[in-house]
Amino acid sequence: MLRLIVHADDLGLTERVNEGILHAHLTGILTSASIMANGNAFDHAVSICHRKPTLDVGIHLTLVEEQPSLNPDMVPSLVDSAGRLHNHATTFTNKYLAGKIRLEEVWCELEAQIKKVTSRGIPVSHLDSHQHLHMLPQILNMTIRLARKYHIPAIRLPREPVRPYMLGGEGGLPRILQLLILNIFCSLGKNRISLRPDHFAGFRFGGNLDKKNLQRLLQSLPDSGICELMCHPGLDDPNSPYRHWGYHWQDELSALVDPEIADFLRQKGIGLVSYRQFGHLPG
Repeated sequence: MLRLIVHADDLGLTERVNEGILHAHLTGILTSASIMANGNAFDHAVSICHRKPTLDVGIHLTLVEEQPSLNPDMVPSLVDSAGRLHNHATTFTNKYLAGKIRLEEVWCELEAQIKKVTSRGIPVSHLDSHQHLHMLPQILNMTIRLARKYHIPAIRLPREPVRPYMLGGEGGLPRILQLLILNIFCSLGKNRISLRPDHFAGFRFGGNLDKKNLQRLLQSLPDSGICELMCHPGLDDPNSPYRHWGYHWQDELSALVDPEIADFLRQKGIGLVSYRQFGHLPG
């Protein structure tokens, strides 16, 4: 039997994203989300977490694009000339590989983010990260240590096999190449993450998991174990400062609340669970 964690990244990014995540949980198949401590709509997200405790919550550790949680002067290797975290995962990774990221600053920033969330009384079920940067080896070391220090049970392992459905469509090959690189880092770290789902899905259609793509993905899920499905729902927002991401938040939300999607899961006997629950389920 397959059990599915349907998980939204970027809770706290904007109020429109927050409201879409809440709607997907209340009327759709979404079971879990991860909150950005340095997101622009963090306080709004916290209020949602308190109003709807059925929504499982992790922390979306963020080392790029947003403002740092700490004063920029405390983390100079993590920020650009304007005092913002570096603008892209590629920029961060290149600096990391060149030894230009000070790891003690990464630790301080990530710990500050975790403290900010836990200080608001939100039970935290797991850690994951924006652009999966927690899978870089030395940052994974810190993530594991921080999870232990703050009694956070699980950590995302975003390892996903390349499947035939991924090959078609615009941007397929570049996205697959990115997935293969991510899988290398996941293979290096998989045995060090003690509590995690058995499977992961959603990278190929990140930001574009509309109904058609979601149906294709669901038909290719494994037959058993626990799988995390990553998604990015939200309400339409023509004024979003994140339009350059090219995400289709409303399309993802519409897919997650579509009755045909829920019917498909019931017909296949796929049970919905969350990070909060899965560590206590029988094998």
